[in-house]
Amino acid sequence: MKESIILAVDGGATKTTLTVRSSKGKKLFEQTAKGSNYQTVGEDVAIQVLSKLLSEAYRSINLKQIDVAAFAIAGLDTEIDLAIIRDIIKRSLKKTPFRAENIIVENDVHATLLGLVGNHPGALVISGTGSVAFATNGNGKVVRTGGWGHRASDEGSGYWIGQKIVNTLFRIEDGLLDGPTILKELVFEKLQIKSMGELMSWLYHPSYTNAQLASISSILPKAVSIGDEHAIMIAQNAAYELFLLVSAILHKIHYQNEIMPLYVNGGVLKHHPKILNLFKQSILQSFPFVSIELCNEEPIEYIVKRATHCLMDNGI
Repeated sequence: MKESIILAVDGGATKTTLTVRSSKGKKLFEQTAKGSNYQTVGEDVAIQVLSKLLSEAYRSINLKQIDVAAFAIAGLDTEIDLAIIRDIIKRSLKKTPFRAENIIVENDVHATLLGLVGNHPGALVISGTGSVAFATNGNGKVVRTGGWGHRASDEGSGYWIGQKIVNTLFRIEDGLLDGPTILKELVFEKLQIKSMGELMSWLYHPSYTNAQLASISSILPKAVSIGDEHAIMIAQNAAYELFLLVSAILHKIHYQNEIMPLYVNGGVLKHHPKILNLFKQSILQSFPFVSIELCNEEPIEYIVKRATHCLMDNGI
């Protein structure tokens, strides 16, 4: 039986990983470059990043024929995004000798879920800088809840937690909430500042990014372990928001209490034990037959599995 060739791309806002594997699992090429989410870097840069990675992959393996190419790209949220990203991929591929028999273009979380579960029911919730949940009924239906960015959603995410922490500090400063809170000391220590005025300047500095605000969420576990009431409240609310994401996604696939995996990923669910434990409790109380499993592999591995499932489905 002929050995098939798989090309997989995990294209995020900050980095892009491209790998080429054989159907037997041999790694022929793998390299990481800067981000290729066109919403973040622009279409021209996305093409440059993908073209360079594809060209270097071709020079390394010297094979023209790719049986399945799976492009899992962040920022693919609408049909308009899909059309733009397909054009970016088409233009990038044209710059190389590669010829792909089957091309998959999907949102990165969508592709990760299908890499995890294949043609079986399952769900995936991610809480990192942002938050999103996907689920499939195993019969081709894939649905989504959340992931609409910090201006519209991202509840329970690192950004959301960072915002709640900062909001709590300013509300205490204004006398709208009772203090004190250890959160203030921890934020000041993390940012190397000494006053609320400096915090204000940091928030509205021209170089401010959402990722910077999300990074403040890293102080929450310590504040929770100390027993800070404001920190505990934020953790409880974050866990509840993530539970709502999963509850909504399960209802969308008409989940009927069958045994099914729920995969969890992202820095909030991996590094905030209080949030993870509260989230698990809520899920198991409402959906006792759902098994919660933590994603432990690098994202590109799930994209490779997505491409491998495609090979199997097409009998390649």
